[in-house]
Amino acid sequence: MPTPSRPSPRSRDGLASGLLLPLHQALRLRGLDADGLLRQAHIEPEPFLAARVRISPANTLKLWRLANQATGRDPALAVDVAEQFNLRALGVLGMAWLASTSLREGIRRLVRYYDLVSSVAVLSLQQEGELSWLQYRAAPEVLPLTHDAWAGVMLKLCRSAYPAAPGSTPFTAAGVRLAHAENGANAALTSYLGCRPQMGAAATAIAFTAAQLDAPLPGGHPGLALNAEKILAATRAAQGHGATHSQVRAHLLDMLPSGDVSRAAVAQRMHLSERTLQRRLEAENFGFAELLQQTRLELAQNLLRDPEHDVQDVAFILGFAEISSFTRAFRRWTGQAPSAWREHQGAAMH
Repeated sequence: MPTPSRPSPRSRDGLASGLLLPLHQALRLRGLDADGLLRQAHIEPEPFLAARVRISPANTLKLWRLANQATGRDPALAVDVAEQFNLRALGVLGMAWLASTSLREGIRRLVRYYDLVSSVAVLSLQQEGELSWLQYRAAPEVLPLTHDAWAGVMLKLCRSAYPAAPGSTPFTAAGVRLAHAENGANAALTSYLGCRPQMGAAATAIAFTAAQLDAPLPGGHPGLALNAEKILAATRAAQGHGATHSQVRAHLLDMLPSGDVSRAAVAQRMHLSERTLQRRLEAENFGFAELLQQTRLELAQNLLRDPEHDVQDVAFILGFAEISSFTRAFRRWTGQAPSAWREHQGAAMH
C-alpha cells in the first residue's frame, strides 16, 4: 500500500493544499466522505486541512478523479467548488489580489506569482483584438471538471475584488473558453459565469475588456498590495526558483531605494557574472534595461495611487536622486507628469 505523501511546505512541485480545500468542502456538503477520498489519494487529512503542505501533481490529479467518480461524474461539482473558494487559499497572493487597485494589476500579480502556489498549470495573459484573455494551460490528463472549476474560481475572484451593488448584476467576463468537449456542465456553468462558454478551445481562458481591467477597484490599497508583492518577490528569491527575469524583478524591488540598480549589482546579488545574467535574460526575451523600466513604472504607479506618498517620496523609493529626473522618466513612460497621472487616477475613482 503506498505511503501517504508528506510534501514539504517549501517544495515548488505540486499544489498548495489550500487550493484543494474548496473541493474537499464541496464533497462534504454533498454528504460524501471527503477525508476518505483524501486518504485514497494518498493525502493525509490533518496537514491538508491545516493548509500546511504541497500536494504532488499525481495525488492532486488522483483526488480530482476520485471526486469525479464519487459524484457520479456530475459536472456541476465545478460550480460547487467555485462557490466554496476562499481567498485565504492563495495566502499572500490572495492578499495582493484583494489589495490591487485594478483587475489588470491583480491579474498581472496572479500570473507572475502563480507558480508559488501551483505547478499543475501555467497562467498567461494574451491580447486578442480588444480583449485580454487570461489563459489556463494544464497537462492533458487534467480533467474537464478541473478546467470548469478554474473558470468558476476566477469569476469568484473577480467578484470578490469588484462586488456588485445590491440588486445589480454580478461581474461577468467578456468571454469564456474551455479546453474540452461538451461535458454537460454548460447549464450550471453558464448560469454561474453569466455567459455561454466556447467549448473545445485550445486553452481554457477568460476574457476581459480594457474597461473591466482598468476600472478602479473599491477595495484597492496600494500600500498593502506593494507590501504583499515584496513578500511574494522575497519568497521567490529565497526559494531560488522561477525564471531569471522574475528573480531579477524580486531583487530590483528590494534594491531600488538604494539607487544602485545596475546590472552588475543585481548579478552580484544573484551570484552570477554579468555576462551569464545577460545571456539568461536574453534567452527569456528580456533585457535588463527593459525589466528595470517595467519594474520602476509598475512600482511608481502603485505608489502614486496611495495619497500617503508624495511625488518626492516616490522618486526616492524608485532610486532617483532628483524629482526632476523622476518626472522626466515618468513622462517618457506614460506621456504624463506624475502629478497629472495621479489626478487622473483620482478622478476615475469618483
